[in-house]
Amino acid sequence: MKENKPIDSQKQLLQKYLDGQCTPEEHRLLLNWFYSIEDDQSQETSDTERIQSLGRSKSIVMDQLDVTSDSNPVRKMFDWKRFSVAAAVIVIVSITTLYFVKNNIQIKEVHLAAQIPDSTGTYKNDILPGSSYAYLSYKGKKSEIKDHQLSKSNVPHSSNYFIEVPNAGTYKLELEDGTLVWLNSSSTLDYPDAFGVKERRVKLTGEAYFEVKKDKNRPFRIEVEGSTVEVLGTSFNINAYADQVNTTLVEGKVKILKGNHEHELLPGEEALIKGDEIKIQQTDVSKHIAWQRGEFYFDGNNLQDILSQIARWYDVEIINAEALTLNSSYKGSLSRELKLSEILNSLAYVTKKKFEIDGRKVIIK
Repeated sequence: MKENKPIDSQKQLLQKYLDGQCTPEEHRLLLNWFYSIEDDQSQETSDTERIQSLGRSKSIVMDQLDVTSDSNPVRKMFDWKRFSVAAAVIVIVSITTLYFVKNNIQIKEVHLAAQIPDSTGTYKNDILPGSSYAYLSYKGKKSEIKDHQLSKSNVPHSSNYFIEVPNAGTYKLELEDGTLVWLNSSSTLDYPDAFGVKERRVKLTGEAYFEVKKDKNRPFRIEVEGSTVEVLGTSFNINAYADQVNTTLVEGKVKILKGNHEHELLPGEEALIKGDEIKIQQTDVSKHIAWQRGEFYFDGNNLQDILSQIARWYDVEIINAEALTLNSSYKGSLSRELKLSEILNSLAYVTKKKFEIDGRKVIIK
């Protein structure tokens, strides 16, 4: 009897969504499947009528998205997320399930920020968003990890670990003491299998959001770009991508140590460390942790930062960024689960500039 395990797996994934049990990573898989299926089928079969039917259904879905959105693209993009996933699943269930069963075709492996054909004719190609992915190094070995939270219970024993999240990736892990860490794209964390009796210490590059487990006898210390962030139990974000370290406190209390300088943060404050200087100021916390919520957040004056986030999340190079006016009055948020073209359509609207996608280059004109 012919085995049909791939088909069973596909059916189970579809059923999980219909039951409301899909993880964010499985949502991305469904979207990846939806956006690539028309191209795949045209290569596998000459059934013109079936391909045209899929194309018509896909167009109907996109038209429905336009109709259900309001006139502000920055605001409307965020609202498309759930509806676009649901629409994609409806198309998949109604048109493609029998085709996959008949031809025993497997779902493609999900690639980070995969290039796909542009469905609108506006761009040379399109790019899917990043996903949960990282490399874990221990005992001289390096392995890929994805699709699940890394915790103390599901990794081999080693005295020390090094986790690296590439462009177009993000990852959540649990440390030995129960502390949770969300690593953003292009970030690394060096941490031990077990913390010592006097302190808990890790090393960070890039950006991470921490929810530190309380332990009054063992302060949690993060080494980042020559400075140290010390806490007992709290939630905060650290961004060290540029030539300064930005620490934003959500709740609790944080101590910033740099050379002979020492400052404490209160919730709603951020510390900017550049060279030997530490500057404390009030800030909009939601802006700094938007990436951890799965959003790009516009506050009217952070366009340069948004461009950097887009470059990392979609693994693209931004060309001619200086053509944009970096300060503006617009505010809003966009889901990080949108295709690159959808993000650029919104940027084009608010900046009055033209954006092109050519491979992994975004060109601003």
